[in-house]
Amino acid sequence: MIRGLYTAATGMITKQVQMENLTNNIANINTAGFKKDNLAIKSFDEVLLENRDKYLNGKSFSNKLGKMEFGVGIDETVTTYSQGIIEETGRNLDFAINGSGFFTLEGADGEYRYTRDGRFKIDGNGFLTTINGERVVGINAAGIKKFIKVEKSDFKLGSDGLIENTGGLKFLISSFNNSQDLKKGPSNTYSSNSQPDIDTTSNIIQNSIEKSNVDPIEAVTSLITLMRNYESNQKILQQMDETLGKTVNEVGSLK
Repeated sequence: MIRGLYTAATGMITKQVQMENLTNNIANINTAGFKKDNLAIKSFDEVLLENRDKYLNGKSFSNKLGKMEFGVGIDETVTTYSQGIIEETGRNLDFAINGSGFFTLEGADGEYRYTRDGRFKIDGNGFLTTINGERVVGINAAGIKKFIKVEKSDFKLGSDGLIENTGGLKFLISSFNNSQDLKKGPSNTYSSNSQPDIDTTSNIIQNSIEKSNVDPIEAVTSLITLMRNYESNQKILQQMDETLGKTVNEVGSLK
């Protein structure tokens, strides 16, 4: 009975964490370039239950009753990097990546970060930045990395990927052999301890953004299912608690 309480409790804790993760996904449905997170579930070790109360000729014999699980828990968080829908905005400073790469940014701390959110702006010095002020990194034909300086917002991105009036710069698009090595950071950015490759296969589309890859209908349906599962575990926990209360207070009492 006590083990059943722990099993139901771990189920409730797991469902709560899943709901929090799903709620975060839903909250970012309208965040450009957002990639949804999924939680991998693992089960705790099972134990084999045996009954040794059977005696024959002074010897005890075991009777296997079956296995008991100790509930489930969270194994890891897995980010899904599937392509989001590309939506035209008509804004000249909006860019979308059609492919698996990431825009390369450099923060105030000098560290590289990566994002799929292409909603850019121009700072007071004429450099292309994210909405949070991180400068966008470009690369020229010689492989030299530079910040992209555009001065005016009406610049064009050529069909060859060159950014107009930047001295032959393209967006530095980074790719990773294992995208699960990326770590989510603030403001819809990612960081990585591994050295990325230069992505030459992704297409950059101006006047557009990549929408979140969260499916609203699927997310809301999953949230309802999780809430019902949580309530089921809660009812089981309450029933076990009531049964234990009766066992302690009523069974074997003298009347």
